[in-house]
Amino acid sequence: MVDIDSETLFNGAAAIITTIAVLVFVLSVDLGGSPVSKVAITLLFLSLVFAITQRTEDRQLTLLGYGVVVVSVVALFFDLVNTFSLGNEVTVLGLLVIAAALFGLRTRFDENNRLLSERQTAYLVGAVAVLTAVILVTDVVTGGLAYELQPESQIEIVESPRDNPRVASLVVTNPTPLPERVETPNYRACPAGDWIEYRFPEESGEPSEPIRTHLTVDDGYNEHVLGFSSKSYPVTVHLSAANTTGETFPIERTETCPDEETGAPYIAIFESDSDDPRYYAV
Repeated sequence: MVDIDSETLFNGAAAIITTIAVLVFVLSVDLGGSPVSKVAITLLFLSLVFAITQRTEDRQLTLLGYGVVVVSVVALFFDLVNTFSLGNEVTVLGLLVIAAALFGLRTRFDENNRLLSERQTAYLVGAVAVLTAVILVTDVVTGGLAYELQPESQIEIVESPRDNPRVASLVVTNPTPLPERVETPNYRACPAGDWIEYRFPEESGEPSEPIRTHLTVDDGYNEHVLGFSSKSYPVTVHLSAANTTGETFPIERTETCPDEETGAPYIAIFESDSDDPRYYAV
């Protein structure tokens, strides 16, 4: 039977809890800024854990600290792969690089299982702390992404309103040096003007189905824009109306959904606080 004393139990429990805390932070916490900021904060914390391993005389604590750092670094790598959609090839290459680094570091241990002297460890923590501070200040001061909706002048329903024609392009520009996650504003569309000839016919005395529009920004999943660059995303609309095949409808950028019911029919695009993407003609 393995003899586990209280010190071993508490050291092991502390290492496990610390690892879980780092994993939750890396994989689940969203700070609302650049993902680079979260990476920097994580590396700063891990550098402090590493500093403990280099200063303690307890070989067991050193071993457990190394375990916390290694597991956390691997988790951080997988989070970066998922965040930037780097693909399987980069994942395999990155894991091999980490494995090679670990294999190479084993030859640098001294008789106390340490990799750096106390002075070198202090320099390392200081450098990581300064870098983290610079990244966080840059992330806060430079702001976020700029969104510009560029509507088309008109759309033509070629075959069916279910073709979801392109009504605009959303250009996302990152004026900062850090990559930022795309968080598309709530753009909406509604039919404006007189749409009476495109209404669905009444059935069995029931009121006709209202005309519906559904705007979609095809910005993918978990998209990011790198520093000082931009991306463009297509914006399409689903128009549910009758007798529209071959028809052409103007597109207008408005502040809100217009309540006018006269004049030529058109589709209005605007930014809304509502989460409901559907708007109906009156």
